[in-house]
Amino acid sequence: MKENKNIHQFICLCMMVVVFALPPSRTLKSLSPIPVGVAIGYAPMIFDSTYRNIVLQQFSQVTFEYALKNGAVVQPNGRFDFHQADSLVAICMQAGLQIYGHTLCWYQNNSPYMHQLAHDSAALEQFLRNYIFTVMHRYPQIKAWDVVNEAVDDSTGALRVAGPVKLGYFYWGKYLGPHYVERAFQYAHEANPHAELFYNDYDLECNPRKLQGVLQLIRTLRAHHIPITGIGTQMHISILTPDSGIDRMFQALAATGLQVRISELDIRINPHHQPSFRPTPELLQQQAAKAAYVIRAYFRYVPPAQRHDITFWNVGDRDSWIVRALHEQDAPALYDTAYHPKPMYDSVYQALQEAHKASAFRYKQLPVSSAYP
Repeated sequence: MKENKNIHQFICLCMMVVVFALPPSRTLKSLSPIPVGVAIGYAPMIFDSTYRNIVLQQFSQVTFEYALKNGAVVQPNGRFDFHQADSLVAICMQAGLQIYGHTLCWYQNNSPYMHQLAHDSAALEQFLRNYIFTVMHRYPQIKAWDVVNEAVDDSTGALRVAGPVKLGYFYWGKYLGPHYVERAFQYAHEANPHAELFYNDYDLECNPRKLQGVLQLIRTLRAHHIPITGIGTQMHISILTPDSGIDRMFQALAATGLQVRISELDIRINPHHQPSFRPTPELLQQQAAKAAYVIRAYFRYVPPAQRHDITFWNVGDRDSWIVRALHEQDAPALYDTAYHPKPMYDSVYQALQEAHKASAFRYKQLPVSSAYP
């Protein structure tokens, strides 16, 4: 505990230096009309000052890539260990960053302990409820959460109840039945009635069956009066992702009337997974154009009252999950391996600037009674 406290004090001192010593520069958060976030890792946020400075200067919100997942918190013996999350929360709160909670229930990145409960549905149900209550009560400063992540099967559009047997995989629907998603949202609402509660999933822009499955899940939750604030579309896309699919997805999600967030945006420029791949200026420009299209489509199709935030997954190509976890040759992030901004950063900045100007213009056009309640 003393070591963690010393780390907190050192990082806070470093942040004060960053805030007061560096000259003003253009930042994404300074012009975005909604929160703009990034997924952060524990080690680089603690030990890499270049990485940390980018997070503090450019973004208004963060998502912990791993520190609040079941596998990080739940030890093999079932005990909870929050040291990574506690450190990140302290740093982010000191810096004035909003924290988005990710994630309370997912079929991946689970502790081995879950399999000890697999064949006792009552014990597993009690664990899920206790886990959600414990995590949310520990971090009341986190106002929005991914309650359930990736519960819809890619091929069928139905609830995911089976799949590959891999380390950390645990299919909640297999053991708790088809209504576990509803109960997870109920538990989260009971734990913090004021929290914003989201369902989060991927490939909604390119898999029509999955998109329809997610929409059906949302309809079911609402028909059963389950508290849900919105939908996160991850958008792990590539330069080849059709614009038409992006448009259809945003239109469909907006039609639910719920909040819509871009939750994990990155853009592959090596979609065919070529092992000898190297980024080229042409590919980086294609990536930049695709990023701008995503941002503009979001603001075009999602009404202002339903826009929640836009979050990028990882800071740079060096810490990208696609490079680290999937071991692919790619460059999907806003910053390169040396943490220099890429053309994608410039295009996102410009698209957010356009959205900011449009938002300011709309505000000026409101009647006085509406603009100043």
